[in-house]
Amino acid sequence: MKYVFTEDNLEAKQAQDAVIELEYQDLITIFDEVDFKDTSEVKPRSFSSMQLRAKNAVKALIRNANNNLLMISGSSNVDTIDLTLELLKDIANIEPTVAYAPNKFECFGDEQNEGVFTRSGIVVMPSTHLLDHPKWLGMIDACLAQNKDLKLILCGDAQDCAALNLIWPTLDNILRADIVLEFPVKGALNTVASLVAYYAKRFDLKPFDKAAVRLLCSWCCRQSGDRRWLGLPEIRLRQLVLEACDFSKGEIVKEYDVLKALGAQDFRVNYLAESELRNHRDNQILLLTQGEVVGQINGLSVIETTGTSYEYGEPVRITATLRAGGDGDVVDIERKAELAGQIHAKAMMIINGFLSDEFGSEQPLPVSASLVFEQSYSEIDGDSASLTGLCAVISSLADLPIRQDLAVTGAVDQFGDVQPVGGVNEKIEGFFKICRLHGLTGTQGVIIPASCVNQLVLRPSVLKAIKEHRFHIYAVGHVTGAAKVLLKTQWGEPDDNTSISGKICDRLDAIGAVKNLKPWWHLW
Repeated sequence: MKYVFTEDNLEAKQAQDAVIELEYQDLITIFDEVDFKDTSEVKPRSFSSMQLRAKNAVKALIRNANNNLLMISGSSNVDTIDLTLELLKDIANIEPTVAYAPNKFECFGDEQNEGVFTRSGIVVMPSTHLLDHPKWLGMIDACLAQNKDLKLILCGDAQDCAALNLIWPTLDNILRADIVLEFPVKGALNTVASLVAYYAKRFDLKPFDKAAVRLLCSWCCRQSGDRRWLGLPEIRLRQLVLEACDFSKGEIVKEYDVLKALGAQDFRVNYLAESELRNHRDNQILLLTQGEVVGQINGLSVIETTGTSYEYGEPVRITATLRAGGDGDVVDIERKAELAGQIHAKAMMIINGFLSDEFGSEQPLPVSASLVFEQSYSEIDGDSASLTGLCAVISSLADLPIRQDLAVTGAVDQFGDVQPVGGVNEKIEGFFKICRLHGLTGTQGVIIPASCVNQLVLRPSVLKAIKEHRFHIYAVGHVTGAAKVLLKTQWGEPDDNTSISGKICDRLDAIGAVKNLKPWWHLW
């Protein structure tokens, strides 16, 4: 990491102003070395075998006669029923009855025919089916009480399981288990390779070489949102492995085949993201990636497309203006127009808190500011733009221009400390696409919270530009560090009129001195 805009041996007071420029090697996830060449040399291991919590719960259900109801909750990225079937087979070689969507007769039978809940054995059922038929819950309670040889396993998404719990009090005192999707990155290559080997055995696939497995590990880290953890969305990972195998022309699946599969998945759902790029190309969205402007800054947002889980970064232009008088607060135009959520409103109030503490603790501020997200026509929410908005207001107060070749994301508290935000990878890649569209100058980049560095798992095109010093990522821990990079001026002390703090104080003094004079239109 390369420190910029800082003195040697920073004093404690200056430490918060530190700015770190991340180098290429800081952005590469390092995995433990392994000795296999491809996954054919690795012992297969299923995803269900990694679920120690669920395995423990299934064992408790089978061994204890008093336990007759188990709920296994996961996410939409896991086939919980398939996972449960594998656990039952591995633990006790049991093949249960799977009741996906039985009708009332199939569930309870009649005097001549047994139903699912009137015969003995283990029944596996999705929790959503009972949500659709809440009138059956009392009858199921009766069946479980009368039929001691019946055991029921409910599987599903955590939200569906929680919703069922609200309407069925019986679930308050049953066995439960969670599906774990995140695993430590230590031993990542072996973990993913063994899972791929299991898929190869189950679906008759080609083996994956070490480079392909390493790329899958990087993709898994991105799914978890942290390079220190592997995220294993089992269904999506399985689909990716199957598609990469389809693209492979040789006997072994290579890194390029996985890249093609990732590109194909992205291509199928990125139409809206590409449409936004067209708007930037046609200058329908005004966003500068060069030059300097007072009170104007590039923010970073994340958009999730409707009907899919696809997310992409979308830069947004944020502007701030000043006026003399008022209550010394920051007027959030988005909130005034009822286009902002509650978290966003809170973030704008935090900006007020910092400015009041920094410059208005002894007397009221003689100016007020207006802040707006330009060309935004739908509701916005979140606090990830609070650092961005605060820097725009600081620029207006100091009358110093902001670099337009940089974009900013981050939340702040009332003391100016920069706090972590989500979607950092998508935000960086979104701004990089705009910069590449307008032409990379070598000075462009983004400012992110220092606490988000471990979230970074960027696409190869961005990493290549960073390696060639054509794009930059700066990590900051305090708003003063971000302001130094954006305004190219030290924060400094109030009595130093060459610093940001000094320029703001001088301007506030000048505005306060003329505040009581007659307006200009009375001078004629």
